[in-house]
Amino acid sequence: MQLSRRSVLAGVGAAVIVPAAAGCLPARWGSRADEGYTGPVAAALGTEGHTVVVGDPGAPVTVRVYEDPSCPGCAEFQTEGSGPRLRRMAAEGDVQVHYVLGSFLGNGSKRAVNALRASLDRGKFAELHEVLHRGQAAAKRRGGFTGGTLLSLASSVDGLRDAGFDEAVRTGTHRDFVEAADRAVSTSWIKATPALEVDGRPVGKGDQDVLDDPDALDRYLRRARQRSARG
Repeated sequence: MQLSRRSVLAGVGAAVIVPAAAGCLPARWGSRADEGYTGPVAAALGTEGHTVVVGDPGAPVTVRVYEDPSCPGCAEFQTEGSGPRLRRMAAEGDVQVHYVLGSFLGNGSKRAVNALRASLDRGKFAELHEVLHRGQAAAKRRGGFTGGTLLSLASSVDGLRDAGFDEAVRTGTHRDFVEAADRAVSTSWIKATPALEVDGRPVGKGDQDVLDDPDALDRYLRRARQRSARG
């Protein structure tokens, strides 16, 4: 995944749209068949009020993911890169993943983040998150994440759509969350999405292969846990 394939932040709340980033951790992390993993993963609203926490809050490693639903690089990370491995780790209790959902790429992103927040109330965040990234390119060809497109995509998530969810998507019920999450992204350290923090430490330029290579992500998380164990 090359930097030119990501969306790059330009200033606070804006973006340049560049089509696009103790004890040891269990050794089994490096040998999982996880591509396309779509199993159930628990999710909850983060204590900050502007993040979504996926996985066990008591997991030994915390990974913070900064992304925008309309960012091509984020879709690549979540579908072809290390995203499926990260999701499996969360499902199995190895990590907790804190998603910080920016919407600096425009109104389509704002509508998508609102829909994702609404899906959290239905216990379907992880499932819709997967669907939106896999459907991103097709949605863009149809004009982006409109309300109708979001509802159509949501129909593929069993048990998600009901009158309350549809109303939330159509009316932007969670606009406060959308704005707070976008502020958290635009005032953070990141310069491009996707971006990761592990246990509060930004993943630097020299380790960007963790976005593309699941095994590189395994190794990085193992080293992070070992550093934490040494204090």
